[in-house]
Amino acid sequence: MKAIERPLPRSALLWLLAAGVLVFMPHHSHLPWFFWGMALITTGWRWLMHRGQLPYPNAKTKMAAVVLVGGAVVAGFSGHYSLESAVGFFVAMSLLKTLEMRTQRDGYIVVFLCFFLLATGFLFEQELLWGLLGIVATWVLIGTLVALQLGQQGTGAAKQLGFAVVSRFATGILLISLPLMLVVYLLFPRFGPLWSIKLQSEQAMTGLSDSMSPGDIASLSQSDELAFRATFESGQQPPRNQLYWRALVLDQYDGRSWQRSGSRRNVTWYPEMPEYQVEQLRRAGVEGVTRYEIIQEPTGQNWLFTLRDGGSMEPGIGLTSSGVLVDRRPVFQRKRYRGYGIDGQYARHQLGYVQRRLNLQLPDDGNPRTRAWAQQLWQQNPTADVFVQALLDHFAASFTYTLKPPVLGDDDIDEFLFDTQRGFCAHFAGAFVYAARLVGIPARVVTGYQGGEWNNAENYLTVRQYDAHGWAEIWLDGVGWVRVDPTAAVAPSRIELGLEQALAGEGSFMENSLIKPGQIRSMPWLNQLRLKLESVNYLWHRWVLSYDGERQKSILRSIFNRTDYLYFIWWIIGAVIAVFVVIAALMLAKGPARSRSAERRGWDTLLADCEKAGIAVAASESPLSVLQRLQRQYSSARPALLQLATLMEQRLYAAPSQADAVSSKAVLAAIKQARRALKRAQKLARK
Repeated sequence: MKAIERPLPRSALLWLLAAGVLVFMPHHSHLPWFFWGMALITTGWRWLMHRGQLPYPNAKTKMAAVVLVGGAVVAGFSGHYSLESAVGFFVAMSLLKTLEMRTQRDGYIVVFLCFFLLATGFLFEQELLWGLLGIVATWVLIGTLVALQLGQQGTGAAKQLGFAVVSRFATGILLISLPLMLVVYLLFPRFGPLWSIKLQSEQAMTGLSDSMSPGDIASLSQSDELAFRATFESGQQPPRNQLYWRALVLDQYDGRSWQRSGSRRNVTWYPEMPEYQVEQLRRAGVEGVTRYEIIQEPTGQNWLFTLRDGGSMEPGIGLTSSGVLVDRRPVFQRKRYRGYGIDGQYARHQLGYVQRRLNLQLPDDGNPRTRAWAQQLWQQNPTADVFVQALLDHFAASFTYTLKPPVLGDDDIDEFLFDTQRGFCAHFAGAFVYAARLVGIPARVVTGYQGGEWNNAENYLTVRQYDAHGWAEIWLDGVGWVRVDPTAAVAPSRIELGLEQALAGEGSFMENSLIKPGQIRSMPWLNQLRLKLESVNYLWHRWVLSYDGERQKSILRSIFNRTDYLYFIWWIIGAVIAVFVVIAALMLAKGPARSRSAERRGWDTLLADCEKAGIAVAASESPLSVLQRLQRQYSSARPALLQLATLMEQRLYAAPSQADAVSSKAVLAAIKQARRALKRAQKLARK
């Protein structure tokens, strides 16, 4: 026998549509614009169906909608399979399911789809505000389940209870689940992200690339997106001229751009360390090492950030032979790790033949004026340190630091050094390394970030994309790789004060932004509010989003003094299972709860009055039969009894749509009226 499918409760539809809007919002950043139109059309259509102004879609309409929407999704993502396209397809199909839902079962399916969509939204948006939105969306979804469940009564109870009662149920369920959620979050074994599919794009992530040509870093300098945050063990900000965050070493030049060479890099993975670093750490001592912790935004690449001569003591992180900090896997999720930088200069091993040759490599021709000039300058300054100072003096004499340099031709370094003399850090670093290599000084370009904004409230450093920077490193025998920043010779304010101050006269900093950072800083109250919000968001990142297995072990060891935390976790899991078993046993022993509705309690009170008057009522006798006997016996109470019989008949035996028209309050009022009428009739009968 086919089960009867109950219609979707009307009160639950409003909750469900509200939940759909909330779970769709976290997907705004990665879905094409037409998804918003699709969401608006499906929600509006379903609402008009709810009002009876549009029919339900038939089979042909459904098929056409699936084909059109599927084709739009494929076209919107250019036929590429990625995490975004997979989630986009799921969002589209969920919207279509919302359009076709008619029964209570459909409502449950859409609620579970919404829960899944809410979870996938956190793949893309993990900020604190989105977390708060997720809590609200979860509350609305629980309210939807409550309204759907109350609708199973088929008596309109959900409609009568209204928003306040459904909200109270949803809030209660959410609060009850909170302790269990905290236990699972804090104590359950932590695993890495289950999603490892590459996010679509170079478009999805802003940051450094593995090559540098004039204009690349300048374009980053127009973005205020977050790169990473750093806290220091000392709790104090190091001097700005030490805040050179290394990311990449570019040692190959093709005549137009600097790139990472294709030669194989040796990587030393923690807990092992390069021999030269062991010696440097020993000689530096505790005071000569700057220790810090970084929370890095996703880059889609495996390089990390470190200070000069730095490294990390984290599993899965290594240091290349060129001093670049790398992860075993690309960083597709926010990553938290600890690092260190070594202050001062310490001698390293000699530069190997292959590395020396690599860091002297140049094209065979091009930039003839620079080639002749460099040789002449070397003859006048025949040692590396003197030559470097002469180059810096040349830059400081007449060059201009600008985000708007003129376009350069084929001999770009010639034109930059002798004609335009206007450029950004990429121009200065590239020209410096080129000239140094011409005279036999091993040199390379390093890209990363310089400086950052210090937050005095929480003592952490915020580094944004506009802090991107490029500088040079040269090899000095007996010393090692030495940082040289030609930009500092031209624009010292870029290093000491930051990019905004360095470009204050030109006005090109964040010129395309509607609201510039300087405008916010000019209003103290607004700037303080910004810093407070950033501090809250930082704490969210540090203590919630970055809570991983290593930090869980550390907390458990400090609280419970157990080295084998898994042993303790199994005890917790066993205790939870035991509690559930005991509760289940008690519920089975007690039997199913028999809660009575207000209508049933009122009816039982009326039957009790009948028994007191000597009127026997059989357990199998229907309410209508009882009321008919009472009407025959007490004619004076017939109007009240007849009204109650009419309401009871409609309430119990009419179709659901007609039964819902009779409220519980009306039935209770009729029962009270019938009881009073019976008492008056019984008094008359005794007289």
